[in-house]
Amino acid sequence: MVTKADVAKRAGVSTATVSHVLNNSKYVSPQLMQRVQEAVEALNYRPNIIARSLATKKSKHVGILVNDITNPYYAEIAHGMEEVAHKNGYLLSFFFSEGNSEEQFRSILQRSLDGLFFVTVNVPFSDSQIRTLCDTGVAIVNGSDTFGSHIWFDYTSALESAIRYLYDLGHRRIGYLSGQNANFNSLGEQRLQIYQKALLKQGLDFDEQLVVYGRYPYHTTCEAGYNAMDRLLSRNVRPTAVLTTNDLMAFGAFKAIKEAQLTIPGDISVIGCDDIFLAEYITPGLTTLRVPKKEMGRQAMQLILSELNAGENSAIKLSASLVIRESTGSAPRI
Repeated sequence: MVTKADVAKRAGVSTATVSHVLNNSKYVSPQLMQRVQEAVEALNYRPNIIARSLATKKSKHVGILVNDITNPYYAEIAHGMEEVAHKNGYLLSFFFSEGNSEEQFRSILQRSLDGLFFVTVNVPFSDSQIRTLCDTGVAIVNGSDTFGSHIWFDYTSALESAIRYLYDLGHRRIGYLSGQNANFNSLGEQRLQIYQKALLKQGLDFDEQLVVYGRYPYHTTCEAGYNAMDRLLSRNVRPTAVLTTNDLMAFGAFKAIKEAQLTIPGDISVIGCDDIFLAEYITPGLTTLRVPKKEMGRQAMQLILSELNAGENSAIKLSASLVIRESTGSAPRI
């Protein structure tokens, strides 16, 4: 069995230096850190997490709470978080915001997590429950600035670029499939506000007839996109282009458009959001707003480590960008 001493010998450092690198507990120069990491990989060293947790009073266990496990968007974020967690000797567990929030809360408490990343601004726990987590030493990272460290995607520039791009293609009736309830304060609402402002920048009026609301955050699935697009097509005013809250809703919109004997992008252009890996493999390829999902996961884990080691809360903004594929084209002449 490979020991910490074996790693230290191969790297030519002390066992204390190996501990500092593995626990991220003290500054170690990049050169020494690289030597230790190379030795760990070469020897396939796996720290005894149970023994370490007893010695440090840390569980070396972190969690990620997501809205929808079926959406590849969350899987990519979790992948990035797991990369950094693994390198630092942490286990990563999934939790889901659907279902009984009280049971979820008890489950998280029972696991004695060191850190938790809420990949949503719609946190399912009450303020008192959040305070309980913080009081027990859980380092929290979330998508809003209400507590803990804060990491989020800024869609403003990318959404404005998308509207401007459609406008330049001749589109004047640009719809929006929100996925959220009209009165629900959420990330979806923020995007809707950006959409409205972007229309005004191009001299276009906001038309409620071109917006379909839903029940965000839990109804941003393919089915939700299909139903929302079907409702939009049944109205008197038909859009020549639509934006959707995420890519899954765009996929559902594709199906509704095709069933209505319309073409993409000949009759209606479609723009999604997130750029999940499937976006470039459907036909036509989906124009969408790309966000650095794996990087969000990596940065979230780094924020947790910073909170645990230095007690510091930080904020990180990551930007979205427009990716143009085949689902958008010139506006039809109607």
